[in-house]
Amino acid sequence: MVKRRKRRQKRTSEKWTFKKIVQDSDNWERYQQEYAEQVTEHQVREVEKMLGCRAEANGYATYICMQCGEQVRVPFSCKSRICSACGKVHAEEWAKQLSSRMFNVVHRHITFTIPELLWSEFEREAGWRGILFQAANATLRKVMGMECGVVAVLHPYGKDLKVNYHVHVLVSEGGLEEGGRWRDKTYIGYESLRKVWQYEVLSRLREVMPAGEKTKRLIDKMFRQYRQGFYVHAKPRVKNGQGISRYIGRYIRHPAIADKRIVGYDGEQVRFYYKGRSGEEREQEMPVLEFIHGVVRHIPPKQFKMIRYYGLYAPRKASQVRELMKRIGKAIGRVVRRLSWRKRIQRDFHRDPLTCPYCGSQDMELYSLTFQCGGRLVTIGGLDWLFERGAIIDLESSAHPPPFSSLAMQLRLPL
Repeated sequence: MVKRRKRRQKRTSEKWTFKKIVQDSDNWERYQQEYAEQVTEHQVREVEKMLGCRAEANGYATYICMQCGEQVRVPFSCKSRICSACGKVHAEEWAKQLSSRMFNVVHRHITFTIPELLWSEFEREAGWRGILFQAANATLRKVMGMECGVVAVLHPYGKDLKVNYHVHVLVSEGGLEEGGRWRDKTYIGYESLRKVWQYEVLSRLREVMPAGEKTKRLIDKMFRQYRQGFYVHAKPRVKNGQGISRYIGRYIRHPAIADKRIVGYDGEQVRFYYKGRSGEEREQEMPVLEFIHGVVRHIPPKQFKMIRYYGLYAPRKASQVRELMKRIGKAIGRVVRRLSWRKRIQRDFHRDPLTCPYCGSQDMELYSLTFQCGGRLVTIGGLDWLFERGAIIDLESSAHPPPFSSLAMQLRLPL
């Protein structure tokens, strides 16, 4: 008992991340054995991609200093749906792109929820989750009485890692009338939203569920038990495009738990905190394999779109609608440029990753790419790339000196 207490104190003093917990001991192997019937091949692949994130064995880019010839390897990121680091980058980029396409009008953030009794239905049948998007869009079209701009994000979990399917929606407070005029719609009847939302969800569920007495009883129970409709939460109004991107960006493509919420791990139990509805912090402890499953189970199916656009934001009519919005002065007109890997590192960590660690020069160039191909690492690039980009010149055809000394080339460059 004393031994366990000492081990526990030692391990909880470390900074644990979800990745470290999965890698610890034989957790990942035990998890796959115990939850074999509940985890998909796609989910396993996404976790294993995360475990290999930024590992040289999975590929890397090589940069070379044009002054001294020093080389630096930069391992590739995994871009897994469960990786905290990659998810953060994706969310930031998506939020910026969203702010460039949003209209310069007030938006309302609305959360559509469903009863707990239905959560298991949507977890078991992944194909049914699209119903929630369709129902939310249909509800807004009916209640708003016009075609508005709608951005919907599906969330399959709650802050305590349990299943909790709900949809976050940004909807413009207004829409275009015939003739291209904008009409504001500042009042939204939440009583109507609740009942229409309930009807749209249950009607669509009835169509896809197996016909029979069991389905009929479930649907009837949902109507009887929730006579006021399913709960719809009114969020604050968001009045500018930049605020919209920051506000909704935190709801997309990140694991079910942020690493900073993990406060302890002793090899058997994981402790983490979350905020309750009134804002108070609550702490929860969970067996390690159950904790891992609480995150892995929420990885969406391959190719399933967790973000969808409807109405005035529908991709098929984007260019036409944007021109109309420009004419009436409702388009933001912000150009968002995607930050390069180098710029993101400079912004987030206040350092230049392409500063030579040998001589301090900031004159580094991409030299080669090494990647997995057919189960082995293959490298492309080298001196030819540098010549093609004009980073170095052929001494036989030019009187100008090379960017770095020939001695450095001989000592450091693989030919």
